[in-house]
Amino acid sequence: MPAPQPALPLRAPRPAGRRALAAADFDSFYQANYAGTVAVAFGLTGDRGEAQDLAQEAYCRAWQRWPEISAYDNPGAWVYRVTVNLARSRWRNLRTAAAHLLRMRPVDVAPADPEHVALVTALRALPMDQRQAIVLHHLVDLPVNEVAREMGVPAGTVKSWLHRGRTELAALLGEHSRGGEPVPPDTVRQRGDRRRRARNGTLAAAAAAVCALVAVFAIRVVGPVWPGPTPPAQTPSPSPSQSPSAAPSATPLPSAPPPSPAPVTTVNAGDPILKTDWRRTTITVPAAPDCPSGQLTFRTRPAAGGFAPVAAPAGYPRITLDVGTVVYGDLTGDGAAEAVLGAACWGSEEDSGDGKSHQLVVTREAGGRLRALGWVGDRGAVYPGIWVADQVLYLEMHPWHGDLTGYRIGMAYGFRWTGKAFAPVDVSAAYPPVVPTVAGRRLDLTPVAGELRCNDLPPPAGELRPVFDADGVADGGDREWTLMPGAPSNGPYLVRLNPARPPYLLLRVSCAVDDTPGATADVQPSENLVLFDLAPDGWRALTRVPTPPEDYLVSQWRVVPGGLSVDHGRLNELSRTTTFRWNGTSFTR
Repeated sequence: MPAPQPALPLRAPRPAGRRALAAADFDSFYQANYAGTVAVAFGLTGDRGEAQDLAQEAYCRAWQRWPEISAYDNPGAWVYRVTVNLARSRWRNLRTAAAHLLRMRPVDVAPADPEHVALVTALRALPMDQRQAIVLHHLVDLPVNEVAREMGVPAGTVKSWLHRGRTELAALLGEHSRGGEPVPPDTVRQRGDRRRRARNGTLAAAAAAVCALVAVFAIRVVGPVWPGPTPPAQTPSPSPSQSPSAAPSATPLPSAPPPSPAPVTTVNAGDPILKTDWRRTTITVPAAPDCPSGQLTFRTRPAAGGFAPVAAPAGYPRITLDVGTVVYGDLTGDGAAEAVLGAACWGSEEDSGDGKSHQLVVTREAGGRLRALGWVGDRGAVYPGIWVADQVLYLEMHPWHGDLTGYRIGMAYGFRWTGKAFAPVDVSAAYPPVVPTVAGRRLDLTPVAGELRCNDLPPPAGELRPVFDADGVADGGDREWTLMPGAPSNGPYLVRLNPARPPYLLLRVSCAVDDTPGATADVQPSENLVLFDLAPDGWRALTRVPTPPEDYLVSQWRVVPGGLSVDHGRLNELSRTTTFRWNGTSFTR
């Protein structure tokens, strides 16, 4: 008798003769785990029909690789991870999809279930990062440390996200976690087989259409159509001629010198404040709501999950400092630099500090004592960009836990020291917002028109200066342009690629074939990451970040020494990260 065969390696395909056994194995796995997968997707989307769609897509992908997936220690974890990635990809494009759905919405809509409406409202009030943390921790039962590893953030950050959403969502998720009637597993396997064959032939588009039709007829859609986000507040304007209420100008404006923002402040390398060890220092801090004040001694305080914040005092209430991104510049006019640090206040051990962060400006007095001049910026905002120029503190603030006064994409906020406090300064002339398009503020895409991707449409001919509405959408005839805001974690809009010069503007410009009346499906847009510089009438494109043609989505970006680090990919697939080097005029890989 021949010796027993060794176990198959992780990626070895199963013999064709075991196809029926593999199908039975998959069917059992699908039926046992389907409801839990729908619960994960429902926790992220707040829509049962979309959750079922995401779950079936994940299992369709699992069947395509079932010989490999079935050999994993935990195939269910793989499906959960794919489901989360599918949900994140769809969430990034909800603003564009919402515009199409509004046009496709039926006239007669069944009354919405009150409990469903309440749950969806609560879920959609959470940022995507917090929503994913809640689902991974409460529905997938991952420990906080594993959630942190999965999301690539410190455990303390995960605790912060969990704290905000735990109370109001835990019960709701329990009440709405039923998976509904799943599509039969053989249907899912058939979809997977069609996908696998399509990858190796010329029928990819037809196979995708068949899968879409199966989903449409198999999934019971529940819940009202999302009417889209509330338009943001109006933008502050430097003059009446640039008021947001002014009608957009379709004709080129007269040539004029571009605005000249003050150069970014250069700090003397010998300034004593640069030698401060912010992990071990004492600062006199003024009063702020829910914050300790007075002379506080900051130290690195070990915390659960491995996150060691710089905090004072040792107990609560306390202040934590972000010492990894300290910005220096002269804000008082005495020739010496001040330091600007991110700070958050914590009321108790159970308090996450979430939604309480702003900026603390610290000066060095005679004798070396450190004193905070005051708190600056909106509490709860995100601060992806901070710089000092001409004794003005510039902040790029993104909404996070509340609305920001006059916020528009691309704008900066300015603050000047009066001798007693920091007062707001209108800097919109130097850093003009980009939506809505108004007279005197145009977004000129003409220099990169030939590089912009828009599904399979050819590049637009001639001048390209779209007129955007308050939601960042512009009609381009056969196509639709959208300035996609994304989540605060996507990255800064005002990027300092050269520390010696003012920031450039970086925007994610989406383009898709414009839907026609009667269209039966949304069109996945192509996303372009475009860099702009100041122009006489707003912003003019310099270059497009050269993400690969097959990757039509851009999720996150970060300024790194010498350029940008960008996450890019395709719908329902993991993103790839590429560093693009900046040479002063363009990006190279």
